[in-house]
Amino acid sequence: MFLLSGCTIISGVESYLKPPKLSEQHEQIYNALINADGSKISLKYPKSGSYLSAFVVADIDNEPTEEAIVFYEKSNFSGNDLSTLRINFLDQKDGKWNSMYDFAANGDEIERVFISKLGASDITNVIIGTGSATEKSAQIFVYDDEQKPEPQYLGTYSAMDVTDINNDGENELLIINNNPEGNTAQLKWLDENNTLVSGPVLNLSENSSDTAQMIYGRLSENITAVYLDSYINTNTIITEILKPVVNDNGTITLTSVNADNIESPSVNRTMRKSYLISRDIDNDGIVEIPMNTVFKGYEDKPETEQIYMTNWYVLENNMFVRKYSSYYSITDGYAFMLPEKWEDKVTVRSSNDDIIFCSYDENPDKYTELMKICVAGSSEAEKIMQEKEYAAYEQIYSFGDTIYLACLPDNGSNPLSLSPGEILFNFKIIS
Repeated sequence: MFLLSGCTIISGVESYLKPPKLSEQHEQIYNALINADGSKISLKYPKSGSYLSAFVVADIDNEPTEEAIVFYEKSNFSGNDLSTLRINFLDQKDGKWNSMYDFAANGDEIERVFISKLGASDITNVIIGTGSATEKSAQIFVYDDEQKPEPQYLGTYSAMDVTDINNDGENELLIINNNPEGNTAQLKWLDENNTLVSGPVLNLSENSSDTAQMIYGRLSENITAVYLDSYINTNTIITEILKPVVNDNGTITLTSVNADNIESPSVNRTMRKSYLISRDIDNDGIVEIPMNTVFKGYEDKPETEQIYMTNWYVLENNMFVRKYSSYYSITDGYAFMLPEKWEDKVTVRSSNDDIIFCSYDENPDKYTELMKICVAGSSEAEKIMQEKEYAAYEQIYSFGDTIYLACLPDNGSNPLSLSPGEILFNFKIIS
């Protein structure tokens, strides 16, 4: 048996149905807020990012005690309130929490929170994205315990992140915007005087309507790029690659990286199905862009009967180069990278729950099976491995209750046959 242990995830539906119990510290903060506001409140939880609690407790001002930020919604909205969504800053005085500052927030949801220094400033900033059904916007609070932080409006955004984009030890705020006036990317940071600086605006593809994701990957030893996957429509995305350039005056500019073969039909301008998001599939720090073609033997089949090969491209010397080809199952969450010796010699069939890799022949009756992959729940997988019909199946990976099985037919003399080690090496879990 060739066994690779996976991850076990233990959870219950009931854990999602119960409201979270407040810790002693959060209870103290909550009571301080109630005493200051004088009304019932509903806690609001950020929807994404590193901070997912309604209570953010951190040392923001580099003093011995920590500060707290609470996101909540007022239940007794009055005409003097700009919004029911609120952001409250609290501090500890003599071991007790006290509400210091309270702000109205745009929208009705807390989208994302960052606590970070930016640029050359030594001050830690709180960056909060809020939103509604139609729009997301961001504010930055330059926090100083000596005086009330004045929020600065950063504008609307579709995606936002704090990153050291040019690897100089100073963070920048990256903002991607998709709106009817145009799609843009821009960096913002603080100078040594704590003044907000906005870098030049980069115009992005006019065809995109929203951001699917943005991730980072190496273009060269010294350059990290942003790989921006954007929706053309609900079912289609493209990828734009953005890299930083530092001008003589120290300003950081984002520029688009265009491959010399971007118009090639095989690359198809990175336009593809929306489930094919960019990822660093082999964890080498370089992002691969997946694009589909059909496996051999399916070129003339109806689209509903076709099985796709997913090719993974990297940008290398200003050219898109195919790095891997694979069978990629979105439903079952894995990819099998085709070994080099299978290049142009192998196709795929499906039978019941099995994916069958076969040596290709123009006559389908002459296909030779090389390997099968089956995905099943733990109890079903145990049954499959015990039944005589499936005696050759062995477990290669497990993830929670999902078991991945592989079967090697007894045709060791075939030069296209794989060893158990080759199967493990080429099998990738896609989360």
